[in-house]
Amino acid sequence: MDAPNSSLHQEKERDQQPSELPILDEKDKSQENSDHVPLPSTSQQEAETRHTLATEPFQPILKVLADLESDDPKFGFPAARLVGLYRRLWESCVSKHIDGQKLEQENLVLKEAGTHLRQKRDGFQLHHEKQLSRLRFFEQALDLSRERLVSVLDECNHPLRHNLAGLPDNV
Repeated sequence: MDAPNSSLHQEKERDQQPSELPILDEKDKSQENSDHVPLPSTSQQEAETRHTLATEPFQPILKVLADLESDDPKFGFPAARLVGLYRRLWESCVSKHIDGQKLEQENLVLKEAGTHLRQKRDGFQLHHEKQLSRLRFFEQALDLSRERLVSVLDECNHPLRHNLAGLPDNV
């Protein structure tokens, strides 16, 4: 009695295996797009893109598998398993490809930011060097002014020395 139940159970599994991915008609695609009225977030868009890229190439194969399973169930199940393995491999490749593109875009953004920061740093360095040269110029000008002021003050404090040198000793 267990043998008929197990064979019925195996047939049900075979019927369910090839239809792991839903077969989308044009009507279903338009309904699916109309259901998403609010704009999905970037992670939702990325997940939808991954799903679309991973499943879209297999839609015609799934139709053929469904026809094959109805014609020859013994051949349909192994073919469905093989297609499932290829689909998983394809999904992995698509995922890696999308991740690689995302990393390239992020890398490009970082390179641009680094270039901008280097330019900014160079501008600050140039500004700093200009300020240092101005500071040196002002220090030199201050030193010259100080020397002149000291010489003028010396002349003011000791005017008699110059006059005494020319005066007779009697005075």
